[in-house]
Amino acid sequence: MLGIASLSAHGQGVSIPITNHGFEANPVAMGCFQVFIPTGWSVHDPNGIYDGGNDSVGGLHPEGGPYFPAAPEGDHVALVFIGSQIGQGPMGLRQTLGSVLTANTDYVLTAQVGNIASGQGPPPCNVFGFFDLDGFPGYRVQLRAGGVTIAEDNSTLDGQIPEGEFRLSSVEVSIGETHPQLGQPLEVRLINLNMIDTPADPGIEVDFDDVRLTACTASTDIDNDLDVDGGDLAIFVDVLLGINQTPLHVTRADLNCSGEADGEDIARWVEVMLS
Repeated sequence: MLGIASLSAHGQGVSIPITNHGFEANPVAMGCFQVFIPTGWSVHDPNGIYDGGNDSVGGLHPEGGPYFPAAPEGDHVALVFIGSQIGQGPMGLRQTLGSVLTANTDYVLTAQVGNIASGQGPPPCNVFGFFDLDGFPGYRVQLRAGGVTIAEDNSTLDGQIPEGEFRLSSVEVSIGETHPQLGQPLEVRLINLNMIDTPADPGIEVDFDDVRLTACTASTDIDNDLDVDGGDLAIFVDVLLGINQTPLHVTRADLNCSGEADGEDIARWVEVMLS
């Protein structure tokens, strides 16, 4: 499943496609989990601990089971489970996107992060027995370009996600005109940090869902004549003063993609002009 891209004019956020962003491409029986590499994703395994069994990735269909009441989006979530190599380094999922890092652009990457509850799945999955999944091993949500991390959430929600619930992770970064990774392919990583919470309850699993990336490219060429000059500034000022409320100009003056042209766009104008 692809994230939907809604192409638009200056100052409007664009959704960058992520293959299988909601992990619905690989159906799993209700209340059950299954080991596989989700469609569109690959395994991030810097320490070589992935074995496709006790240390694996896969999918979970929470509804009807003890782990989560439901998925935040759709029916399925991704899981990163480390049951034997506990504390031996991170593991997760990664995807290189079809878009590249662009200048004068604000990126926002969001993902639902889940702290799975202990339990035993319903039939036919009850054959796997009870899983003690108490604790939380930490996570990392990364936005990368050309093999370099440009922004991340390094487990800021640790201690804030109750057992059996998800919380939204958000990563934001502004890219100017001189960033060294401009033009490089974007990549998303969803990582189980595999840190021991407590010896009794190390954590073992992190779940992810509804991964989305939006880009807001600010252009001060508001009149779209391929030249930034006094005419663009005049339109920008008139929009902010309420003199010009032409919908297209209002949209283009919304440089920070907040949904409206206001005083906050002045700072973005200055930032773009000085970059």
